[in-house]
Amino acid sequence: MKLSPARYISILGTEVHAAVTTAEEGKTALKEIRQKKNEFGLKRRALLHQQKMAKEAADRAQGTRTNRKKTGLIASLRRLFGLVQARAPKRSVAELESQIHDIDEILFNLESCKVQIEGKLLSLS
Repeated sequence: MKLSPARYISILGTEVHAAVTTAEEGKTALKEIRQKKNEFGLKRRALLHQQKMAKEAADRAQGTRTNRKKTGLIASLRRLFGLVQARAPKRSVAELESQIHDIDEILFNLESCKVQIEGKLLSLS
């Protein structure tokens, strides 16, 4: 997912910086912050979905207790098909968790930046 460009807000890693000098720039920066929060929220939801799918795939790869007790040709084929299907998730669960944590930090920093800009707007007005 590609993020939209911003004029007054810069995000480096998990740090959020705003370069605001006038009230007009402050209002525009607040709109940009709202937009970035929406974008990162959508990105976070997509990562949570991927994480859920990766966990389910890992659980399927290990197999459940009831599946291991079943014997027979059909049960064996189902287990093998489940193992093959779940063997290679696209991303590891740990990698997804670290990305979700980073996005949570960015969202928190965006909110902090928003509060600072609102305070600056009050002093400029």
